[in-house]
Amino acid sequence: MVPATNLISSANPLTHALILQFLESNKYKNTLAEFRKEANEIIENNPILFDELPSKPLTAIVQDYIMEEMRNDVEKIDLENSKIDDDLYTPGTTRYPRYICETFSQIHSTNILTVRTQNIQLTNYNDNDYESISIPMIITGSADKSIKFTSLLTGDIYNVCDIHKGGVLAIDFHPIYSTMMLSASMDGSVQLIDASTMEVKQMFKDHNKYVVRAKFSPDGSMFFTASYDHTLNIYSISGSSTPRLFSPHVVNSSIQTSPLMPTTPSTPLTPSTPLPIYSKIHTITFESNIESLCILPNSSYLIVGIRDSNYLHYINLQQHTNSKTQNFEITKQNMNTNGDDWVSFTAMDIIASPNNGGKYLLVATDDENGRIIMFKTFNTTNCGIGDQQNEINKNEGIMSSTLIQLANFYDIPSPESSPISSSPTIPSIAISRKFTNPRLLWHSSGKYFYACGIDAYPRVYSIESKRLVEKLKGHVNNNGDSKISNSESENDKLCGHSDVVRGMWYDEERDLLITCGFDKCVKIWGSDELCRELMKDLKEEGEKKRIQGLFVRRNTIV
Repeated sequence: MVPATNLISSANPLTHALILQFLESNKYKNTLAEFRKEANEIIENNPILFDELPSKPLTAIVQDYIMEEMRNDVEKIDLENSKIDDDLYTPGTTRYPRYICETFSQIHSTNILTVRTQNIQLTNYNDNDYESISIPMIITGSADKSIKFTSLLTGDIYNVCDIHKGGVLAIDFHPIYSTMMLSASMDGSVQLIDASTMEVKQMFKDHNKYVVRAKFSPDGSMFFTASYDHTLNIYSISGSSTPRLFSPHVVNSSIQTSPLMPTTPSTPLTPSTPLPIYSKIHTITFESNIESLCILPNSSYLIVGIRDSNYLHYINLQQHTNSKTQNFEITKQNMNTNGDDWVSFTAMDIIASPNNGGKYLLVATDDENGRIIMFKTFNTTNCGIGDQQNEINKNEGIMSSTLIQLANFYDIPSPESSPISSSPTIPSIAISRKFTNPRLLWHSSGKYFYACGIDAYPRVYSIESKRLVEKLKGHVNNNGDSKISNSESENDKLCGHSDVVRGMWYDEERDLLITCGFDKCVKIWGSDELCRELMKDLKEEGEKKRIQGLFVRRNTIV
């Protein structure tokens, strides 16, 4: 153990090193030159410390300090308000997708912007009869303006949807009608498509700039689109076409639920089941570009993050459902712990925790330290946002309060994690995070989450340790060495991405992580080194169906 006197004596040089690093990163050239002069003796007496600057920057230390002070204040005011669930302290099983098991490099010839998987119900003609089958698909949206459906079983490109006039930025599927696809594009349009027939059911041109987000509500009664034209559009199922699958239903009385919660249909859905019709019911205009969008699991609130703002905007969806008006109450939630209006980052992505009804929010920022913040979704237990508002913005007539920060995560490797070496084939490019599009993804256990968007490596963070635990670079053996194959093509499949990772999706059914990026590849990651055997089994299953005539490659272009 290092003596306490040695630790205390090293504090002064370390403080100087942190200040030096801060001045350099912020390009305070004149101040830096004077600082080097006046601190020359300390710098010369501690060459190792100043050659290898501290891994945790000064701003990160200050942010941690502010958060700790805020937490102490909250504990003094109300112990219940600061209570954190045990699952935030309980370690995970360390089983999560992190081993590369398959690469699809022939789907698109340009950057892939979004990816997900979906079981698509299809009808095939076999033995003089029509037969309905479900095929697991990888759905990708690309800068080449197309959406492609690739079989997870065989790797065949089954269908190509070529209806947008700009890159496809967002894809979502209806939570009940599994073939109903929502897509959004750089051309400003939004499409509702029947993925089993490739028929465009509805087209919306209500935005005049990039549509960066498009999502169904978890109950399927609405969908939302967000654009760089500063507007958020809300669409609802038309009254005359409200499907019988929607009816008042309470899943858990302890959780706020939407009056329109999906119920189990009396008969299974088929490709011939009529799809609902949607119409725009409301538009909300914000001060700047909308960057992030999150709907709570019970469809009660829509949360919006905008560029150059320290607020999250909570839009009450329940209030609208329970009234005959088209008004949506908006509450501004301040992300700054001290409640001021200093803007130091933008909320670039927001995701709600998957295992407790969205009790916690993760917010990815464009902070230069790769800061990701965990908030309590609401400030009090089992309390609606309307019961906790404490301040009114008189200029806008919008109520506001301050969110409680529970943890901060930084892009800094954990000391106990295995050393990560840079790949010689991937150049290290210094790029400001202000120009990136970070994305977040929860693992279904709620113990880990993924982050991407800054470079070629998806990050894995632990909720329990509050640290970065791994960067996904490719398949490794138990000894930590990179696995090298004799076959160049096979080696490529075992490697991670070679350019910025743009999108991620977690396939909970198969426990797979799907990633895509600017290297024009889709990568499949599994939870153990046997994941390649899983992919082989899936391919064998697909080949059997092909031989039996149950799977026919179509390549239909809309």
